[in-house]
Amino acid sequence: MTPRRVRFTATAGRHVHREKAWWIENRIHTGVFAAEFEEALRVLALLPGAGTAYLPGGIPGLRRLYVPKVACHLYYTFDEAEVIVRALWGARRVRGPRLKP
Repeated sequence: MTPRRVRFTATAGRHVHREKAWWIENRIHTGVFAAEFEEALRVLALLPGAGTAYLPGGIPGLRRLYVPKVACHLYYTFDEAEVIVRALWGARRVRGPRLKP
């Protein structure tokens, strides 16, 4: 099985940067974020169907994968060649992110 390429939208890039900065500033075990995030990306590259469909996002094929130790969801779409990460969003928030198709 060949892993898919993983790329990020500008929105997702901002979300990741913000969340990582928060972890570095507010957590003792700062490496947890990087380790969990990298593992989630490995899963998406190999098994993008592992996430669950997220219909409220309004984007055909949008899915999300829960990253437990970080308490966030990775929102993404995929095809045969790549996974496009569209957002990293706190799982405790009342609603999901607003995404552009």
